[in-house]
Amino acid sequence: MALGTDRSPPVILYIPVSGPHGAGEYYRALTIAQACRASHPDWDLHVCVSHDADVEKPAGLGYHTLQGSPTRDTDGIERILREVRPDLVIFDSTLRQRQLKLCRQLGINKVVYISSRPSSRRRGFGLRKLRALDEHWMIAPPGEQQLTRRERLLARINPRLQIRFLSTLLNPGAPERELPIADRADFPHDGYVLFVSGGGGGAVNGEPIDRTFQQAARRFHAATGHPTLLVAGPLSSVPLESDDLRLEVRSVPPGDLVTMIDRATLVVSGGGSLVQQTLAQGRPLLAVPAGGSDQPARLARLARENVLETCGTAPKPMANRTAALLQDRQARNRLITHAREHGFRNDMPEVVSAIRQLLADGDVHYGRV
Repeated sequence: MALGTDRSPPVILYIPVSGPHGAGEYYRALTIAQACRASHPDWDLHVCVSHDADVEKPAGLGYHTLQGSPTRDTDGIERILREVRPDLVIFDSTLRQRQLKLCRQLGINKVVYISSRPSSRRRGFGLRKLRALDEHWMIAPPGEQQLTRRERLLARINPRLQIRFLSTLLNPGAPERELPIADRADFPHDGYVLFVSGGGGGAVNGEPIDRTFQQAARRFHAATGHPTLLVAGPLSSVPLESDDLRLEVRSVPPGDLVTMIDRATLVVSGGGSLVQQTLAQGRPLLAVPAGGSDQPARLARLARENVLETCGTAPKPMANRTAALLQDRQARNRLITHAREHGFRNDMPEVVSAIRQLLADGDVHYGRV
């Protein structure tokens, strides 16, 4: 269809996994949506979120509440699909056959799936689900960015399927942001050590992850006196208390977190999506398992490749290893160099371009009713 003056803005619906114990997929959806809005302020962007996910909801997007994770609330997804009538749906780590069928029934003919773990990656190669996808975006470390023999064979079932390997997704303009902690005159603009587990929900070895990171940060600061910033996470519940050169905050928008990482001398994170984000930003990283069953093996592999360091998920080893790494500038520089050589990068420009192309194919956003 030719361009006309009655062109309607495209509508995009993001459906990430969300709930009380994890928020990485939700914040990835926010980051993509905000990057899209920066490039295309006319696009109509919507995000689904579970009612029990205590997360940031920046202005400028449409938010739709589910009774639980989208994997458990297909009725809610159906209600939202009928209400929003999106031109493009982006599922992140959730992919229910009934929901894909609803997309077809409602004439939603552009569907993308994002995976970032082995289990969610396998989900995208289910025979019936595979046929319903236009693109599958696999977020994986550079060393894992290739299809298995089985995946190559299955991908032939859907000739239109585009598979993209991505490293991490950051808002390119975020490092220029002014942080909300700027009014703390006693806290440095940069050069601090940043502790951030991720969402801050869940537990490891029977201990709440938010408390483990808080105690590690406090131990480290007490031992070194070095400026220390803790982002407890939007799903955390520990009481926060700041002191001289030690600042604790509950949560920050994705763009602010990018800025905080960019300005840190050293980052201590959980083993989820923050790993690739930090490495793509070129910061030295100590990462510990903080939830997913795949994290210990993944971190051990990356440590063997000398792109990060890891240790046990407990306050004492975390604080001690952080202090040792802070004192070893050569070790930090080696981590940065190896991560860069391995190809960790920001693939957000490719994602925005892919969304733009999907919307352009067939002019799906023209003449919407």
